[in-house]
Amino acid sequence: MSKTPKHVSGSHDRAVRKLVSQLKNEGWQVKVDLPNRRQPDPVGKDGRIPDIQATKRGRTKLVEIETPSTVNSHKQQASTFRRSAAQKKNTSFDLVIADDD
Repeated sequence: MSKTPKHVSGSHDRAVRKLVSQLKNEGWQVKVDLPNRRQPDPVGKDGRIPDIQATKRGRTKLVEIETPSTVNSHKQQASTFRRSAAQKKNTSFDLVIADDD
């Protein structure tokens, strides 16, 4: 199983934390792929982990944060999340591009 290493960019983690805070303020229950946090559920046959999995009133959001330097190399991962969301009722996928450091 191939996993993409996380937590390699300060700007990535800052963007994740900022969006988690925003989602929580909007009433979403949030799981986040950061150390010592409740982790999102694995997605797809390779068990890829989105940066954020948020739920609210029967809806689910999968969110992946990329930087300009990683967005092209992580296209397959984003495709897995997009496909999974499309196959599930009330589930959406958002790809967010954060600034590089």
